[in-house]
Order: sequence, then structure tokens, then C-alpha cells
Amino acid sequence: MRILFAVALMVMVPVSGAAKYAGEFLSIGAGARGLGMGGAFCAVVDDASSGYWNPAGLYMIQGQQAQFMHSERFGGLVKYDYLAYGRSDGVTGLGASLYRTDVGDIPNTNSLPWYDTGSDGVFGEDGTGEPGDAGNDDYDPVSNPGGTEGNGEWDAGEEIIYDESLITYDSAVDWALYMSWSRNLSQVLSVGASAKVIRRGLMGYSAFGLGLDIGARYQPSSAFSVGINLQDITGTHLFWNNGVNESVLPTVKLGLALRWPITKFATLATFAADGDFRFEGREYSAQYNFSGVSLDTHLGAEFLIKDLVALRIGSSEGNMTAGLGLKFSLLRHPVSLDYAYLGHQDLDATHRVSLGAGF
Repeated sequence: MRILFAVALMVMVPVSGAAKYAGEFLSIGAGARGLGMGGAFCAVVDDASSGYWNPAGLYMIQGQQAQFMHSERFGGLVKYDYLAYGRSDGVTGLGASLYRTDVGDIPNTNSLPWYDTGSDGVFGEDGTGEPGDAGNDDYDPVSNPGGTEGNGEWDAGEEIIYDESLITYDSAVDWALYMSWSRNLSQVLSVGASAKVIRRGLMGYSAFGLGLDIGARYQPSSAFSVGINLQDITGTHLFWNNGVNESVLPTVKLGLALRWPITKFATLATFAADGDFRFEGREYSAQYNFSGVSLDTHLGAEFLIKDLVALRIGSSEGNMTAGLGLKFSLLRHPVSLDYAYLGHQDLDATHRVSLGAGF
């Protein structure tokens, strides 16, 4: 654990070429169980979704497990699908998970014509045009000696001629493949890693990237556990086919979980909290910001009744979450069906449904 916390300090060093939100699609989450708990799952996870939340928990799977989730984010604006497989012999865990996001029907207005008036919005050069003509149109003797009028490029202030027939529609589709491994080092400590292969597509452009997450999970007793997941630890580098390169800066995900049985009601209660520390200088878009280091919080609770029904509630970055889970047997195989709800102050709610099966 000391080594991992030392590495956590190392990832605070900025990565050259990093871009804010370049890896935002990787922060959606996996599995309706963890998402119903507000994404506070780093120290809790013990199923096939471990490859995402904390690969160190993958060894806790009993036998083999498959999991699928579909999500309609923000009223259907973003479609998100997740498929995972994991297996363990009780000491070593292996897994693979695939993630896909799809934002369709994005309008492309690049073909719309405009009035090439210059930034003042009025035809005429050097003040000889219509009344109101600024004359200089952002003239600069070095960088813009001809001004912006008639330069053949759209400039802020120029009127676009709206013609719906000239608008085309395209999509943004992102894929991520995680290959995960974990190892139980002792009765209280496990470690794991997830190698990531990423492909992004946006309006006819595409990008390819590689990344790595490493994690650890410490559980000194059945009532308490701590988890850490160093996501994109070396920087996840994305190379676009138009020559643009981006780097996703590391995120340090810290989590803790408390569990205790409520024997009177045959219920196991779990309370968890996660903190995501990022180094992109997000400032006002994050919950908390400290000189370029941002913190987003995740809080959650789960009440598992008679190992059959689960009730969940939480908070993800200040937005309310809730969930419901059912466990049952189908053809002698354990099956779990989970639902998660995410509210939002400005956008429509998000609904997630996932299905898991052991074999």
C-alpha cells in the first residue's frame, strides 16, 4: 500500500499535451449496482465490474461471472453499453470489459454559408461601407494585415445564412476495452491492474489510445475496507487521424466502505464513500478545487435484505442516485438484476439497467 500511495503522488506531475475532459467518457461507470450507490464502489467492488472501479477486487468473484448494462443518459441523449466477463480461482482474477458510448444526430453546420463582412458585421473596408462599419475589422499590421472582411473564413460577428437543407448529421462513438488482472497477496491485501485500449470517433475523425490503471484493496476485517485505483497512471494518450494528440491526465480514486449486519431484519448494510482527485485544473466544473487539483465526491449506501433484495441510495458529484437489485437462481445459476437512477439539476434523469450471471 505504501508503494501505491507513493505512485499516487507521482501522478500529480502534469502530462505534456493534456486536455481537459479528453477522457470524460471513461468516467461514466460500470454496473447498475455501483452506480445506484453514487459510484462509491472502489472499496466495495467484488464482481465483474471490478475491472473499471478497482481491478484489485476481481479475485473476489466466485467462479465465473458475466455482466451487461445498458444506459440512456440524460433522457436518451447519450447511449451507453457495457459488457464484462470475469473469473477467479480465489487467488488470481482475470477479466475483460467493453464499453461503448454513442451520441447520435449531431448537426454539422460547416457547410452553411455566411456574409463575409468581417468581425464588425458590416460590409465595407476602412470605414467606407454602410453606417456602423468599424473600418478596421480586427486589422493588425503583422497577424492580420488584411482585416477579417473578405478573408474567406467565418469570423465571430459575421452572420451565418441558415439553410436547413445544408445541415448534415453525424455521430460520436467511443469504445474502450479493459483487460484486467488481480492477485490476492494476503488475507487482507490484494492488487490489480487494467490495461485499456481506446478508440474514439467524432464526425468523421478517429483516434486511438492506450492507458493503464492499477489498484489495491485493503480489508483488515469483514466490516471495513479501503480501496485505491490510480486511473490512467502514465497518462492515456490519444492520437487523432488529423494530427491532433491528447493526453488524459491521471485520476486518483480513493474509497472506503463500512459493513455490518442488522440481524433483526436479516439485512447487510454497506456504507461507502469515494473521492476522485483530478489534476486538469477543472476549477468551477468540479465540486471542489484546490490550486488546479479538483475533487468530486461519491457517497452511497446499500441494504441487502435476506440476500435477495437490495435497496440503494447515494450521491454522485452532488446529484442524487438510487437503485434496486434482485438476486435469484435461474437454471441453478445465480442471477442479479439491477436498476440505477441518476438525477441532474439541468438535464433529464439517467436510467441504467444491468444483468449479471454466474456460472
